Amino acid sequence: MHIQQNLLRLFRKRAELTQADIAAILKISDFSNVSRWEQGLRLPNVEVLMTYHLLFDIPIETIFERHKLELRPTILPRIKERIEYLKTLGEDAQVIRRIAFFSSALQRLTDKSHD
Repeated sequence: MHIQQNLLRLFRKRAELTQADIAAILKISDFSNVSRWEQGLRLPNVEVLMTYHLLFDIPIETIFERHKLELRPTILPRIKERIEYLKTLGEDAQVIRRIAFFSSALQRLTDKSHD
């Protein structure tokens, strides 16, 4: 997973905060972890990302934008494969709803306006 680490640093710098400031808010003793997250050497956990979101008012999707763009081409073929598999199961109402859901997701994910 690639979080836009440079965004973590960018927002911290814009607020004129130090890595030690961030570490204190996160209650971690070693601010070198903040450096590793900012350099992309380590992935921050959900609590850290939510803290950045709350502290800097960063839309959570902004933090994950690069990962979203990289993941989309991976899951599109999986969705198509699942639709094809479900079509082999017959006309059961639940199967039809599942196909409709996946078809809707596929359309939404291939729509360029969602980039």
